[in-house]
Amino acid sequence: MKNRLFVRNLSWAVTEDDLYDLFGRAGQVTSVKIPTRREDGKSRGFAFVEMSTEDEAQQVIQQFNAMPFKQRELSVDYQDESRASAPSGGARSFGNDTPASPNPKLFVRNVSNSVSDTELNELFGHAGTVISVSVPTDRETGQPRGFAFVEMASTDDATQAVEKLNGHSIGGKELAVQFQDPTRAKPSGGGYGAPRERSTSGYGY
Repeated sequence: MKNRLFVRNLSWAVTEDDLYDLFGRAGQVTSVKIPTRREDGKSRGFAFVEMSTEDEAQQVIQQFNAMPFKQRELSVDYQDESRASAPSGGARSFGNDTPASPNPKLFVRNVSNSVSDTELNELFGHAGTVISVSVPTDRETGQPRGFAFVEMASTDDATQAVEKLNGHSIGGKELAVQFQDPTRAKPSGGGYGAPRERSTSGYGY
């Protein structure tokens, strides 16, 4: 999987053909995908690129990471989450949890009690379309338990949320944002108290 790359900070003017041509200087490009916004079809500012070999992918990172391209500085890193280091502003690892595979559902830890579900909804809306936000509360006190469940409209939106918001400071704490592990059941309302949940539509980046 080391031949797959995640490219961030793309100018809206960048096309898939542009990336084919650019990264083709470092090797054979197998595929390029620039996700687009559902509401207007515009680029979401990032791309998934697959090279034919691991060596070529490494060459792309060495050659093009931090390179100015169409008035933006590219951020190029491996797509897999086992990478040893992430570019500035990228996802950071919290704790020793084994990362789950990318999917639309996120688990958010280290949430300040002062942060409301509405604030989380608006924050994650900067990364894509938010389907729902659930902040479990203590059954006896009614106070938030310090974590939240967020569902995005797509895996691409969730990936963008992890990249943009993992480590983001809000309410005096740094959020730890990761994909939910689908093999683990979501805590029931009986064990955590009634969750505060807000389903939305129309939130987008």
